[in-house]
Amino acid sequence: MKILLSEPADLLRRTVSLTVRSLGMVDVTEAATYPVARQLCELRRFDGAVIAFEADIPCDACTGLALVRQIRQGRSASPTSIPIVVLVDSCDARMLDILRPYGVHRVLIKPFRARDVIETITSLGKDICAAVP
Repeated sequence: MKILLSEPADLLRRTVSLTVRSLGMVDVTEAATYPVARQLCELRRFDGAVIAFEADIPCDACTGLALVRQIRQGRSASPTSIPIVVLVDSCDARMLDILRPYGVHRVLIKPFRARDVIETITSLGKDICAAVP
């Protein structure tokens, strides 16, 4: 299973990536910036994505939301239906209304433990494996 992890915080991104890799279930590709994540999405097929949002309320200019939109609109090498997890600073009804049309699999609210992201990624792996005939 191949997962894209787009998270600008180096420590969190590397901790999650190294831990998940050590479990042997998931191949994690890290992206520290949104331009790199967008390029990776165009060039590589992923089975899921974990994308950090950089603003409390996403807007058209927010690059995290733009990345989710890119995947869902078929402008990536991945299927449009891959599970997507977003990492946000806060989440209210307005945020959920913005995310709902994009079929986000799960929302993790900061601050969270690295373990929460790791468990979420490993559960994505189980969900994906269960969906494959």
